[in-house]
Amino acid sequence: MFLKSNKENNVTGEKKLLKKMDSRLLPMVTLIYLLSFLGRVNLGNAKLANLESDLGLVDNQYNWALSIFFLGYILFEVPSNLILIKTKPSIWIPSIMIAWGAIMTIMAFVKDFMQLMLARFFLGTFEAGLFPGIIFYLTLWYKRSEQTYRISLFFSGATISGALSGLFAFFVVNRNYDLSGWQCIFLIDGFASIFVAIIAYFGIPDFPETAAWLTEEERELVINRLREDSAYGGHTSRFSKDQFLAAVKDWKVWCSMFIFMGILVSYYSFSFFIPEIVNGLGFDLVISQLLAAPPFICGFITTIIIAILSERLDIRALFLLFGLMLTICGYIILILPGMSTAVKYTGACIIGSGLCPSITISISWLTNNLAGNVKRAVGSAMMIAWGNIGGIIASQIYQQTDFPDYKTGHMIAIGFLLMSFILVNLQYWGLKLENKKKVRNPSWYIKGKNEEEIKQMGDMHPRFVYNL
Repeated sequence: MFLKSNKENNVTGEKKLLKKMDSRLLPMVTLIYLLSFLGRVNLGNAKLANLESDLGLVDNQYNWALSIFFLGYILFEVPSNLILIKTKPSIWIPSIMIAWGAIMTIMAFVKDFMQLMLARFFLGTFEAGLFPGIIFYLTLWYKRSEQTYRISLFFSGATISGALSGLFAFFVVNRNYDLSGWQCIFLIDGFASIFVAIIAYFGIPDFPETAAWLTEEERELVINRLREDSAYGGHTSRFSKDQFLAAVKDWKVWCSMFIFMGILVSYYSFSFFIPEIVNGLGFDLVISQLLAAPPFICGFITTIIIAILSERLDIRALFLLFGLMLTICGYIILILPGMSTAVKYTGACIIGSGLCPSITISISWLTNNLAGNVKRAVGSAMMIAWGNIGGIIASQIYQQTDFPDYKTGHMIAIGFLLMSFILVNLQYWGLKLENKKKVRNPSWYIKGKNEEEIKQMGDMHPRFVYNL
């Protein structure tokens, strides 16, 4: 009875601790990412608010304005995570947020294509550190088995922003201001980002070891939980050359990079062009802004539901495959001839329902299977940086010449989703085989290694079981 009581007390203590951590960590990082993604995709709404005509954009210059964002984004993601390791989240994250808020504000006053391109490049540069940075940041607080749900809650900021961007543009564009509608969109996004960044300097806790709102007992519990969960590879925040190289050489990191790229081709193209896709179904420009919201609301709901199921059942790959197939089905509905407008719009909602959870599951699947903070930081940044090549592709696949059905863009998105579907299967069976090898011949993994080297093996340690 005594042992059972102690166990029950420990479980209760952990539940209370998780609730406390969730309430302190998740609201702020979710709000920050919401504003980040809102600034990233608002160019689609700005286009319907006369951006092209006011700046004199011709041919595919609008598409290139979308693409240039990802050049800066890709180049600076890994360096940004390395800087985060050497500084503090409460300093680095708000600082880059103020920078991109300032760039977004400046974008309201660009006069031509080249100025827009320059602003979009630096917007991508400063936003680069946020997504991989927060993913890494959450792994410093939560165990592997707890990360999927928290990453999904954090990423819900993107799905909510996808819905808000359409609603926000609908109300801004239909008001009479001295500035153009697209200028108002950029200004409000920029000022909001700067305001929240100032609050974030005081609202983001750094590490469990230094969080003033944790009692000594809670602090010890957090540290012990993380130490037990990442016993191989260490829980240090110091830079490690060995862990850096281990991430660069890891096959599952590279496989995840291409999986993520395939998903992001669809996700970004859908986010950027959903107002135009809806417009192509026969709705006017104003209503198209409004109807761009429901697909992301559907995505928000499925993201939370699948995250809960995935975490409780401790399954990643099968839910990821389900999300990819659901998304493909949505695109097929958009492509099939003879479908009514209502059915096609339902297809758009199905796309949102499958895409959003696919992103969070794919990210948590990799972070769950990397041990060592530096390896996890570098591996997740590599995945997200390479994946954002999909953003460059996404910004080019929907051309105005394909309006109103955009079949070419839909088909390209399906092709990349099928690539991700195949790679998920390959990674699943590869990790399953690796787990079996660790059970059958654990001595092979530690042969010739001293005690310290064995401690630093990370996820290659025979006792580290890969999450499937």
